[in-house]
Amino acid sequence: MKKLNRIFLLLVATSLFVSCSNDDNGNSDVPLGEYDNGFFVLNEGNSNPSTASVTFISNSGLIEQDVFGNVNPDAVSNGTLLQSVFFDDTRAFIISGGSNKVTVVNRYTFEFIATVATNFASPRYGAVINGKAYVTNYADFAIGTDDFLTVIDLSNYSTSKVALNNWSEKVIEENGKLYIANGFYGSGTSITVFNPANNTPSTPIELGFSPNSLEEEDGTLYVIGDGKLAKINLATNQVIGTAITFPEAQAGAKNLNIENDKIYYTAGTSVFVMDINASTAPTSSLFSYESTSEWGGMYGFAVNDNKIYIAEGGDFTSDSEVYVYSLTGSLLDAFTAGVGPNGFYFND
Repeated sequence: MKKLNRIFLLLVATSLFVSCSNDDNGNSDVPLGEYDNGFFVLNEGNSNPSTASVTFISNSGLIEQDVFGNVNPDAVSNGTLLQSVFFDDTRAFIISGGSNKVTVVNRYTFEFIATVATNFASPRYGAVINGKAYVTNYADFAIGTDDFLTVIDLSNYSTSKVALNNWSEKVIEENGKLYIANGFYGSGTSITVFNPANNTPSTPIELGFSPNSLEEEDGTLYVIGDGKLAKINLATNQVIGTAITFPEAQAGAKNLNIENDKIYYTAGTSVFVMDINASTAPTSSLFSYESTSEWGGMYGFAVNDNKIYIAEGGDFTSDSEVYVYSLTGSLLDAFTAGVGPNGFYFND
């Protein structure tokens, strides 16, 4: 049945979808693959037995579960406890925190390319710069000083390690540098700037709080953690002014996203929005949703193309839901994903 569903999805995608990529000659756009125009939901799953998977939802609302298994029935599993995904122009890199590896696939066809399984210890997030991928690793979760970057040469998938000597969590690339959040559940209070040109981490930019999410906009790095929002000037790597403190009810704020000069974030199962230049935090939410999950309320969150996406972790033993809202908080759609959906990755 899965194979038939996949064939049907391919036929519909071929006939209806128009790729976002343009050629240089001004000709009509050509789809880059079956999974062009839509988004992936990463399902963390359980470890014993492994229920980790990837769901694809097309822009027209068609759903395919277990994309990797469908496309690559004979390939080695993409691992347990899937943590995150990152892209380069043609490839998707799926990080398995439970299996200490990265699975590389074509981002538009999801065909298997390689497994990278050396020099990892609890890998978390990644980014690509100049033909190399950089993946943060926690190593021993209780220490922080043993965290490191795995460097993957994307020409041959060989790996090496670079010590960070600080907590390493979320990472983004901007202007050829990596910005790494040195924070994990209250531990670590800074941002590290890593320059691949000299393979050396900077002296950490001290925030005074533990960062959990970060995003760049117009030369400024916005960082949320411990109920605060700080801004860093990336030209000087200096914190701008005083951090904004959220109301006590928003102390667990996380999931920072920026869209159309608005800052979106979550606290509990509520979504908040504020102007990017605001000096105070909002006191009321944009909207909330109901969750019965003990640990998985607002387990994944994204804002993209004027829509808000929420992943409900559920009970982590059965398939759960993802919800799509308008920027005004109206529910637009709901889809069933896999076990423990934890993130959205847009492929258009």
